[in-house]
Amino acid sequence: MKHKSSLRSLEAFHAVVTLGSVSAAADQLFVTQPAISHLLRSLETTTGLTLFGKNGRRLALTPDGRLFFDETTAAMSALARLDTVADAIRSAKQGHIRLVAIPVVADYLLPKILGRFLQTHPEIEVTLSIAEGHRALDNLENGNADLAVALNDTARSCHSHAQLASHAMVIGPMAHFGSSTDDISLATLRAEPFVALTPGSPFRYALDQHFTQLGLVFSHALEAQTQSAIVRLVSAGLGIGVVDAIVATAETHQVSACNFHPPLHWAYHLLSPANARLSTAAQVFSNFVATSWATAV
Repeated sequence: MKHKSSLRSLEAFHAVVTLGSVSAAADQLFVTQPAISHLLRSLETTTGLTLFGKNGRRLALTPDGRLFFDETTAAMSALARLDTVADAIRSAKQGHIRLVAIPVVADYLLPKILGRFLQTHPEIEVTLSIAEGHRALDNLENGNADLAVALNDTARSCHSHAQLASHAMVIGPMAHFGSSTDDISLATLRAEPFVALTPGSPFRYALDQHFTQLGLVFSHALEAQTQSAIVRLVSAGLGIGVVDAIVATAETHQVSACNFHPPLHWAYHLLSPANARLSTAAQVFSNFVATSWATAV
């Protein structure tokens, strides 16, 4: 074939065979009968096949035409499916979101958010990976994730779609801080054994900077890789620790928690690459998170 068959000529051919006449095909495709005849001749030219023979005054498929019609039917079905898929993508009934989050967010924030989101969008597939702050943003910038939930880094080229304010709290074994609801001075705690995050995480860095600015030095009894591990170690009586308020609030059945002063604040952001266009599914999820976090504040 010197030229590819046009979609319109294939539609005309399929309609003529399916409906049984040129006139019926013309009515279905909203064109004239001469236009249908022209499309059929064009299809025969481009395929190099004789698709129709005469049976009295009616067009009849040749053997080659019958074989070609079978393939055309399969192609029309595939095209119809593409229309269905496009509609599903456009209406967020189908899609795939690659999400990366820092550990504390993956452990404590995302389970409820994803649970509610997937209840209303069960056809959307979400892949969640967990990485520390700089690695999470690396995944985003390298194109390995569509969205990241992490602390924002102004040195990175990211766009923030939503943010949730949080702060640090000190935790101890149950009843460690008594019944007082007053904030605790960090300086009064420096003699106690301290369970800290291992170096390298943004949280550990921010906490160390906070302590340095206050001139405080804590004796690290243990170091743990996650805040949930800190909770378990503190609940076992191995010291005190500082964790995100989201963690402390969720773990009140294991540890006692208290605000401290001077305080340490930050915000979690839902981020995407600055110049990337979100898929429809990712945009719907972004809007869902923004609404959820706005309600939580």
